[in-house]
Amino acid sequence: MKLSTQINLGLFFIILFSGLGAGVIEVYQTEVQAERSATALTQKSATQLATQLSALLPQQFAELSGEQLSQDQLVSSILTTALSNDMLATVSIEDVNGTELVKKESANESSSNRVLSDVVKLPTAQSQASIDSTSTVVKVTSSPRTYYHSLWQQLLKMTALCTIIYLLSMITVIVVAKLATRPLSKVTKKLNEIQNNDFTPSSINSGTSDFRYLVSATNNLSLALESKFEELTRQAEQFKTVASKDTLTKIANRNAFDRHMKAIIGGISGPKEHALTLVRLAQLTTINHKLGMLAGDNYVCGVADVLKKAGQDNFKGAFVFRISGGDFAIISEVQPKDVHEENLALISKSFTTLNPLRDGNKAAWIGVARFTNSMSMKEIMESADSALMAATKRPQGWQFASDIAQVHSNAQWRQRLEYVVSQQYADILIQPVMNLERNTPSYYETFARFKDKQTNDIIPMSQLIPASERLDLIPQVDKLVVSIVFKKLKVTSHQVAINISNASIANTEFREWLIQQLSEHETLCHRIIFEIQDAALIHYNEEAISFCKRVTQLGCRITVEHFGDNFASLSGLRAIQPAYVKLSGRLTESIHTNKDNQLFVSSLLNIARSLNIKVIAEKVENEAESVALNNLDVIHQQGYYFAKPVLWTVY
Repeated sequence: MKLSTQINLGLFFIILFSGLGAGVIEVYQTEVQAERSATALTQKSATQLATQLSALLPQQFAELSGEQLSQDQLVSSILTTALSNDMLATVSIEDVNGTELVKKESANESSSNRVLSDVVKLPTAQSQASIDSTSTVVKVTSSPRTYYHSLWQQLLKMTALCTIIYLLSMITVIVVAKLATRPLSKVTKKLNEIQNNDFTPSSINSGTSDFRYLVSATNNLSLALESKFEELTRQAEQFKTVASKDTLTKIANRNAFDRHMKAIIGGISGPKEHALTLVRLAQLTTINHKLGMLAGDNYVCGVADVLKKAGQDNFKGAFVFRISGGDFAIISEVQPKDVHEENLALISKSFTTLNPLRDGNKAAWIGVARFTNSMSMKEIMESADSALMAATKRPQGWQFASDIAQVHSNAQWRQRLEYVVSQQYADILIQPVMNLERNTPSYYETFARFKDKQTNDIIPMSQLIPASERLDLIPQVDKLVVSIVFKKLKVTSHQVAINISNASIANTEFREWLIQQLSEHETLCHRIIFEIQDAALIHYNEEAISFCKRVTQLGCRITVEHFGDNFASLSGLRAIQPAYVKLSGRLTESIHTNKDNQLFVSSLLNIARSLNIKVIAEKVENEAESVALNNLDVIHQQGYYFAKPVLWTVY
């Protein structure tokens, strides 16, 4: 209810009760006045009539019978004249026995008097006087109709006055309230704008001192948020530039690759053909294990330099990207096949020279696929990945997608994945998320590792996940992991996090299956955290929000990964209220030397804490990074500095 309506309602009852009180007083005063004047009037009227009638000849008066007396014109005239006074009701002549000889009555009362007389009873009076030299008396009865009429008029005036006062008061209240609360509506509008990320300063003035503190606070909030938003935007733009580069090789990364591919696919020009060359370092894992991470990093940097030089010298319109640990991509214009093969041979030779193992094994596998902007991203990557898989069987180490049956690669991947799912087994590794205040794990993140049927080697997740998504098998893989984790939780007291892919969140059947499983394992829910990617809040917003709300209602918690990579996901945090957000590893890497990242992380921390969300820093590799993050008050950290993922054994 509006403030003006509430005030007007209060005024209505005040004026109503005041009017009723005044009406009661007016009735009382009228009763007193009527009682006093009625007695005096009837006495006076009776005496006057008796005198007039006595003036008639007594003999004549006495000779008239009752019937003749009532018909006597002179008597009738005298009585009628007396009743011309509105304050008299009846005039009569009676004998000594009380028998009425003549009686005259006034006209009927008005309808308003009759209505009022049903509610208010005004007093009446009766007086009599003897007619000289006769045995008769004159009786006069008063009539209250004059007082009823007067009372009715007064009550109408009071009602009209109260109505006018109320209407004037109501209009005054509405106008004053509107003027007084106008700043509040502006404040509300500004707060809604702030909620919609519009922090443009707005000068709001208040003519009411009671609201000035609120108006001032809103103006200050708007100015403060505008300043912070501008700073955050500046840092975001800087970070986007940094986030588009691989921190190790300084070439464009997977984010930049995805944006570049979308720009090509979304082009409105004709179907110009491009070439996508995927390069996978075959021995990077072995180099890291045998020679150490530093040797592996140096090898990756050397490969990046070779590809950058090849992109400049040998590929027309080329862009080079590092899309994962040992995977690179070159997007270029189409070349004749023989020229392209010559360039691939030069690249392969350079890789062999760079390979520190020098064991004679192939250093890299290369797959090439041609595409146009009429193709989807899924089709392009499927074609290139098929060529890359086929390249592992070729002695030269490269393969053109146009020379193979693409479906053969998909069939191989489907066979591998269906085998993984059918085994109903996976190695589960765990890595602690440390709480530095308590120096104990807040929870453990789980990682699944699957072995290839033929080689018994671990299938790289960077290959397995894209293939599972391409073949719509990722929900089956996630179901397997969840089922295994549930079994282990029954015999341990760990609190663990399970990663759920975007494709599974978007899959209705998987979500319903998971809710059913959680309902059946309700006692475990308080020890389960589901980690979802912040990209899910962008691409599958409604599904992600619905999923998070349902699992949290069952007692589970949510962690949003890669926080800071996609700024559009900030709006989704308020909707799902996760327990944790996990900072993107790009932000934590070398944060002790990167001032821009420190400022950006500080801004993200403020956002998360304002929503009462705890912040985790992942990929913390050394003490310097941990100390820098701790100085920023990031007390939840995860990475090789604390522990590497280890096999989760429960027996």
